[in-house]
Amino acid sequence: MGQGKSGRAPWLLGLGFLLLYLKTLCPTVYLGDSGEIATAIATGGVVHPPGYPLFSLLGRAALFLVPFGEPAFRIGCVVALAAALAVVILFHLARELGASVPASLLAAAAFGTSYTFWSQSTRVEVYSLHVLLASCALLGALRYRRTGAASWLWACAGAVTLGLAHHLTIVLLGPALLILCGKRLWTDPQPLRRWLPALALVPVGPALYLLLMLWARAEPLQNWGRPVTLDLLWNHATAKIYRGYLELPFNAELGEKVGMAAGLFVDNFPYGLFLLPLAGIVLLLRQNRTHALGLLAAAGVITFYNFCYTIPDIAGYYMTVWLILGAFAAPALDALRPRLEQYARPAVLGAIGAALLLGMPLVRNGSNCDLSGATWVRDFARHKLQSADPDTVLITQGDNDTGPIQYVHDLLGERPDITPIDRGVIAGMYTGRDKDPSRWYLYRLQRQGVPISTEIPADPQRVAYLGGDGALIDLVSGPLKERPLAITFAATSGPKEKDSGYFLEWLDERSILLPVGIIMRIHPKGKPVDLPGLINRNVELWGKWELPPAQPVRTDQEIDRDYLWKHYASMLENFAHLYELQNDTEGAAAVQKILREQYPRYGR
Repeated sequence: MGQGKSGRAPWLLGLGFLLLYLKTLCPTVYLGDSGEIATAIATGGVVHPPGYPLFSLLGRAALFLVPFGEPAFRIGCVVALAAALAVVILFHLARELGASVPASLLAAAAFGTSYTFWSQSTRVEVYSLHVLLASCALLGALRYRRTGAASWLWACAGAVTLGLAHHLTIVLLGPALLILCGKRLWTDPQPLRRWLPALALVPVGPALYLLLMLWARAEPLQNWGRPVTLDLLWNHATAKIYRGYLELPFNAELGEKVGMAAGLFVDNFPYGLFLLPLAGIVLLLRQNRTHALGLLAAAGVITFYNFCYTIPDIAGYYMTVWLILGAFAAPALDALRPRLEQYARPAVLGAIGAALLLGMPLVRNGSNCDLSGATWVRDFARHKLQSADPDTVLITQGDNDTGPIQYVHDLLGERPDITPIDRGVIAGMYTGRDKDPSRWYLYRLQRQGVPISTEIPADPQRVAYLGGDGALIDLVSGPLKERPLAITFAATSGPKEKDSGYFLEWLDERSILLPVGIIMRIHPKGKPVDLPGLINRNVELWGKWELPPAQPVRTDQEIDRDYLWKHYASMLENFAHLYELQNDTEGAAAVQKILREQYPRYGR
């Protein structure tokens, strides 16, 4: 028991999980921020706030070092490696809590195969590297407390400062690290020898943000926040535009947050395994109260922050909490073993434990986390671009829409004649919760050849108009009015939402929307529609596409769980309606048959 030598076991564990994550790694762009992050890194640009300079640097290295695959796959190798190393660090955390090698291996394996962690480790995302750095900080603090070796204090400080150059929520570990390091911080001899190197490490991570300024001044196309000055760099690095998403939850909202966290907890520790970390907390509070309180402080502060951060895809922010609870599970496994050995031999118990903590999660989550064949998001973006007429201005909306299109259009070079414009981002340059003083997206539009001013008017009413879809309307009714126009979102009208703008209402008054593949062509009212030609164009497009399978993996923790499949289904409905307008019941029935067979959840 305890912190003795572990031999090669943790490294074999890490190698096994590295192979698992690489085997199930998405070969291309995926949902969420994947497209935006991969495109920014691969084109020399800047990622959304806080810019993630450490991850961007590692991603650029991977583009050079990994000799095969799409840019998203190469960058994803960094994600997979960080995830595998985090599993190894969890093993060592469990050992620091006094757990045996077998129990630590099983606890680490259970975390490594848990749904949220595994699913976030097989696509371009930032969370696995954050979990790795957070776990390294916790391990450094625990080992410094046990050994008093200054090198472990320095390792803790190094992990924190690198964490500052990646995901700012690393600061939430501050109280926990102070508790775990304990009174050694001020009672051990030679404090300057310990503190000065640790303090010298602190500026390293923040200094990496200067890379963002270097990259931004090259004026890449994807230059989020355009941090070309120190003021703009500060705004971007501190994620100023996201502070509006922080709100204290009260009453029913707090209950919903607690319920969501509990559901995620059980989902990541299924089959009753959630009882193990709970038992481990009780055990450790009796055996080593400081260790228990320190780790609980880390989990508690992170959870409270997550309650306050009002974003739909919050699951990734809980991954450090699940890692900590995974460490608590290991002592519980050791405490359980003597009680069970009276009923079965140790070898049998080991096999049962491996089946329960590794085998069953592998079976349960394997098909849901295996993105090795997940090319449908890239194909989705390609189908949108292929649907557009030559020289179209394609109006997009939302991360799942815009990010993949940026990846395919900007990075893979698909349909360079098309000009994508994100309706929400252009509005956010002027007003709303996401207002960004950098005006970076206006500069991007200029680099795309769109004639738009980067200046913000002094008149508040004018600013409100531009931020309420006015900027987009001015473009499509002014300098871009001679170009073909299309939108990627199929809804044409509906109840006006707060701060939603009025672009759709404006379109309803002046235009009709015609389905072309999986986009909607904006067609002026009063202008004749070539219905046979439109049907033939749809027949051509749908005939050459391989439709994505209906939800082949779990999507309930994504920004919009059903976006992609609902979109295909609704556009097939629109295609069938074209036949109905032509009184072709057979043609409409044929399309409806495809819809029912391919997407039974959405077909009528």
